Amino acid sequence: MLLATGQLLSVSELHRLARTSSLVRMVMDADGQVLDMGRAVRLATGAQRRAVFARYATCWIDGCPLPATLCQIDHADNWVDGGMTDLRLLGPACQFHNRDRYRRPHRYQRRRQGKDRWAYAYTGRRYRRAASTRMTSQTTGQTIGQTAGRTPADGSAAPDGPRRT
Repeated sequence: MLLATGQLLSVSELHRLARTSSLVRMVMDADGQVLDMGRAVRLATGAQRRAVFARYATCWIDGCPLPATLCQIDHADNWVDGGMTDLRLLGPACQFHNRDRYRRPHRYQRRRQGKDRWAYAYTGRRYRRAASTRMTSQTTGQTIGQTAGRTPADGSAAPDGPRRT
């Protein structure tokens, strides 16, 4: 096998490389710029950043006016939850929305824009304390405490799964 450097590898060296190496999937454009890296890396490459800036004018949260060039590159699917660093799953998010979307996912709703672009609507869904249920002592008749749960401020049902605040 001939390497890009011009060095010739023997069969035994090629076998050793095959046993000790790991494969990384990379999708490149016609100019050789890396566009998709799968889970090999978390941070977007320079070429991916430029492509995101060409695709989005502002932060991908509806109504946020911050120019894409001043935003961080965000994963549509959270990296720690298996999100991939692929151009079709990347977009610009201002620092506030980049952090807030992962801390409070119940406040955002993702939707597809075209074939491979995303946008997020800020639903603003916040949680408030439920009306308290007062407990009274059967012996003294005095209020001894209350129980309170968290419900959405709009009165709708809480989302399934763990709640983040």
